[in-house]
Amino acid sequence: MSNAARWLAIGFLVLTCGLAYGASGTRTETATLDEHPFQTDLARIKTVRLHLRDGDFRIVGSDSDDITIRTDGKNLPSAKKMKVHLERKADSLDISLSNVPKKDCQITIEIPKETSLYARMRAGDLSVDGVAGDKDLELLAGDLNIQVPDAAQYGPVDLSVRFGDVSGSQFGNPKGWMGNSLKWGGNGKYRLHAHVLAGDLTLRP
Repeated sequence: MSNAARWLAIGFLVLTCGLAYGASGTRTETATLDEHPFQTDLARIKTVRLHLRDGDFRIVGSDSDDITIRTDGKNLPSAKKMKVHLERKADSLDISLSNVPKKDCQITIEIPKETSLYARMRAGDLSVDGVAGDKDLELLAGDLNIQVPDAAQYGPVDLSVRFGDVSGSQFGNPKGWMGNSLKWGGNGKYRLHAHVLAGDLTLRP
């Protein structure tokens, strides 16, 4: 295992491996980055729901059907203690992390790019790159960065910051004196909702 990064590939075994899920079935699992890595096909997952506290998180869309969590930075000894809790309900996967280092450590979460993404985070930095699908993102304090390469892919868009700024011209100019907000109605198939209470919300091409 490299000293520069640690990987944890997260998933669930398919039916042929003996783990079946009914329409209303639920499975939970917990692991740490210091335990054995495990990986499997997540082609049946349509929605990933992230429940994050404090930290520096980067969500990246990939061509793989797997979900992978990687830590980078100077604080890797503390990252070993991070715990990942998984809960699957039908085609939705909830992921929550605890014992996340607050300094000198970036957590990268790779998910299938054609995935609907839900994220709630308390404080820190959150960025989303290369993820196609609905996005429902909220951050209490910090900076939220979202890559939007093609605005035509989106239908309803709702962006807002209470104390801070919304920047990016993909959906027009934000309005507001103290805090910014922007609403846009397009013809695309994806929905985008993003809110920051205190901080900045930035759209990137």
